[in-house]
Amino acid sequence: MHPGRIIIDHSNEREKRASKIERWRAGVNAALLDSEFTRSQSEVLRWSVEAHHFNIFICGKLTSTAQMLGNLSSKYDNLNDHFILMILLTGGIEIKIGHYASVLDPGDLIILDILQPMKMKLLESNKTKSIEVIYVAIPRLFLYDAEDGCHLHGKVLEHRDILNRLITSQILSLIDSSPGLSIDDVNRVARPVMEFLVHAIKSSCSQWQPLANDVSEQVLSRVCDFIYANLRLPLLTPELIGKNFGLSRSSLYRLFESYGGIVAHIRRKRITAATRMLLHPQYRHWQVAEIAYYWQFEPATFNRLFAAIYDTTPNLARKEQQKLWALDSVNESQVLWLKSL
Repeated sequence: MHPGRIIIDHSNEREKRASKIERWRAGVNAALLDSEFTRSQSEVLRWSVEAHHFNIFICGKLTSTAQMLGNLSSKYDNLNDHFILMILLTGGIEIKIGHYASVLDPGDLIILDILQPMKMKLLESNKTKSIEVIYVAIPRLFLYDAEDGCHLHGKVLEHRDILNRLITSQILSLIDSSPGLSIDDVNRVARPVMEFLVHAIKSSCSQWQPLANDVSEQVLSRVCDFIYANLRLPLLTPELIGKNFGLSRSSLYRLFESYGGIVAHIRRKRITAATRMLLHPQYRHWQVAEIAYYWQFEPATFNRLFAAIYDTTPNLARKEQQKLWALDSVNESQVLWLKSL
């Protein structure tokens, strides 16, 4: 098993409450979610986290006692390149998206767009006194061309649906077999599994009804899809984006105000993409300057931004072979969590 590819962690009965909460939040944050507790919920908190990295996606299991999970797009600006496919195994989930609410039963599947706000109340079952879900973090790249991709947020596929059962079986089988896979096996299965999931999601779109219909969030999601698809375009400017979506520069700024503006958002996305390329073994023969130019940076600008974000230089980061950063799907939050274990 490749070190760092599979992360498994859980609470300890003798552990102090503050430590259990802190470590849970670090782990679930790597699944792109945030956590809130009542006082009584924090006193009895029990949890376990699994994360399996398959180069182009991450899947795993989350188990916990009752609490509230959610996300705020402004808080997770650097993580909004993902959809989360989540399947409830035990317990219940009450989910609220905007003014709409729904209740998930065991076996139900839901798609969540990390870019868009939502709240989930995890409900313990009488038998297990816990909630268990399996999840897949799907990079936005794979779904940006889905028809009305921004409408995927909050869509539910009930447990009776045949596609749901096939998807659930596929993910559970992948998680169960993951510890025994070699790196070659991981590389072989990652793409076919992702293609199956993407095709299943797209073919089911016509059956699903969205929970949310916030116009500004829909526009934001479409603009982010466009940015992601054209990240290497030299003329990816507010003017070009505004022209494509019929938006003024001031409207774009308001749309991305919580992210520091659209120019800052594009710059951060390019830095993240360049960092992944820099530290990936496939591009070890590329010079830092070549990577910088590839992602539309002057080398000096890239070096300065990289140092400001990671507190090291691109050359030193590569020299020290920070392997946890070399996985295609690993993002900033996951790096911090993995390095803390």
